Amino acid sequence: MYIIPKPKEMTLKEEKIKAREFSVRTDDEGIRRFCFGIPCNDAGTVIKFTKEDMLSGEQYRIKINSEGVCISYGTAEGAYRAVSTFKQIIAQCEDGELTCLEIFDFPSIKNRGYMLDISRGKIPKLEYLKRLADILSDLKYNQLQLYMENFVFEFKNFKKYCRDTQPLTANEIKELDEYCRERFITLVPNLNGFGHMAAWTQKEEFAHLAITNEEGNPSSTLNPQKKECLELLDKLYDGFFENFSTDYVHIGMDEPFELGLNETKEICEKEGIGKVYTDYLNKVCRLIKEKYGKKPMFWDDIVFKHPEQLANIPKDAVVMEWGYETEQHFDRNCRRLKEHNLKFYVCPGTSMWGSICGLTNNAVLNIISAAECGEYYGADGFLLTEWGDGGNPQFPGVSYFPLVFGGAVSWNCGSHNHDIAYDERISLIGDCKKYLDKYIYKTKDSLADIVYRMGNYYLLESCLQFNGTRLNRCLSKADEITEEDKKAFARVKDYMENLKQELSNSEAEEIMLREIKEDCEIVIILLNYVCGKAADKDDVDALKKEFVYLWNMKNHSIGSEIFLDELDKCVSE
Repeated sequence: MYIIPKPKEMTLKEEKIKAREFSVRTDDEGIRRFCFGIPCNDAGTVIKFTKEDMLSGEQYRIKINSEGVCISYGTAEGAYRAVSTFKQIIAQCEDGELTCLEIFDFPSIKNRGYMLDISRGKIPKLEYLKRLADILSDLKYNQLQLYMENFVFEFKNFKKYCRDTQPLTANEIKELDEYCRERFITLVPNLNGFGHMAAWTQKEEFAHLAITNEEGNPSSTLNPQKKECLELLDKLYDGFFENFSTDYVHIGMDEPFELGLNETKEICEKEGIGKVYTDYLNKVCRLIKEKYGKKPMFWDDIVFKHPEQLANIPKDAVVMEWGYETEQHFDRNCRRLKEHNLKFYVCPGTSMWGSICGLTNNAVLNIISAAECGEYYGADGFLLTEWGDGGNPQFPGVSYFPLVFGGAVSWNCGSHNHDIAYDERISLIGDCKKYLDKYIYKTKDSLADIVYRMGNYYLLESCLQFNGTRLNRCLSKADEITEEDKKAFARVKDYMENLKQELSNSEAEEIMLREIKEDCEIVIILLNYVCGKAADKDDVDALKKEFVYLWNMKNHSIGSEIFLDELDKCVSE
C-alpha cells in the first residue's frame, strides 16, 4: 500500500476486513460532509469519528480492525486530513477487503503552499482553479497563491487597463477563496510592488515612477525614493485584499534589477543598496499593517545580497527564502533567518519554466533540500513555486509530478539520516508516480514515468544551464550554439522521439494525455530548429491549433500568442 503524502507512522497488520460500503458515525455533523467520495450505506462497515483533546491541528489517527474504522482527531482540519488518507486506503483495497492498520500522522511543516504564476500568459479559468484546489487538498497542501504583476485582476482603481486582458474578477476571487476554505486551503494574495512592475511603468501615467535603465527608458523597477510609488501600491491594494479572507499578503519585492542606477545612484552610493531596499520594504510593510491590517510576506533575494540588513527586516514580516537550483543555500540562509528570530518559508520551484517539460531531477533535489532545511530550522511554511517565463508553454499534464512530490515531502520530510533518507526518496519517487497514474492521469499505464523522463532530457544536453535548459538558452541566443550543442541536441531529439512513441501507446484521461503529447512535440520541433532542420508548415500549423485548443480548455483565451509568437520566430527562420 502507498499513501501520498506518506503518514508519519503507519503499521500494517496481516488481518483484513470486508468493507465495500461504510456507515459514518459522528457526534459532529460538520464532519460528515468531509466524507464525500466514500461509498456510504447505513448498514455498511462503521467509520467512527472520535474527537480527542490530546490531538491538535492537523494531527489524526486511523485504526482499522475487526470492529471497523476509527478516526480520531482534535480539530475539523485534522478530521479532514484523515479522510483524505482514508480515501486512498479504500481506493487501493482489493476484492472489498481493507488491510487492518494503525496510522498516526501530522505535518512536518505547518504551512504548505503552491504558487502559480498567472502573469506571463496563462490566466486560469475559475473552473480549473477549483480543480487545482481539489488536487492540492488531496495532497494535504493548505495554501494557494496566484502570482500577479500586471492586469490579470480587475483592479477597482484601474479598470481602464483591464478591459482587454480578460482578468479574474473580485467575485471570482471571493468564490475561489470560499471554495479553498472549505478544503482547508488558504488563498493568499500575491502582488508584486518593487521589481517586475513593467506592465505599470510602461503606462504613460506611471512611467515617471520607474528607475530609468541604461538606455534611459522606464525600467520594470519602481523608484523607492518617490512617495507616489506607495500611493500606486495603495490604489492596487484597495479593492484587492478585501477579496481574500486571510490575514497574510505576499508583496513580492524581488529582483529590483535597476536599483542603484540613475535616479537612485546617489542615494545608494551614500547609504548602500541594502539600506535603500529595506527602508522601502519597511514603508510598504507599514502600509500593509497599519491601513489594511495584514501581515506581509516578501522574497528575500536582495536581503541575502546585503545580509547586514537582516537586522532591519520587520519582525512580523515573513521572509520567503527562494531558490530553484540544486545548489541553493537553503541550509545557510535558513540558519541565518533563525538566528535573527525571523519567520520564514522555504520556496523551491517546480523547474518547469525555461524547459517546457521541466528539469525533473533538479526539481526533486531542490524540493527535498528546501523541505528538509525548512523542517530542521523551524520554517513557518513551504511554498512550491511554478513560474511562467517564456509564455507559460508547459501544460498541467507535465507539471503535476513536482506538485505531487512537493506535497509529499512538505507534509513528511522523512529521515535526516542520509543512508535512510536516500532509500526513502527512491521509494517516494516511485509512489508519487503511482499516485499520478491512479488519481490524476487515471491510467493503468506508467504514464507518470514517461513524463518523469521527459523532464530529464536536459541531462543529455552539452552542459547544465542555469534556470532552464540549454535548448531554451540556445533558442534565445542562437549565436551561442556550438558543434558540441548540435551533437547533444541530436542525442536529445532521439531521446524525445522514443518518448513520443511510448506516449502513442499510452491510455489516460484524454486532455491530460494530449497536453503531455503536445509539450513533447513542441520540444522535438524546437530541437529540429536548433539542429538546422526546417519545420514542416503543416506540422507546425497542427501543433499550434492543438496548443490553442488545449490552452482554452483551462485558461482564458488571451495569452497563448506569447509562446506561439516565439515559436513562429524559430520555425520560420
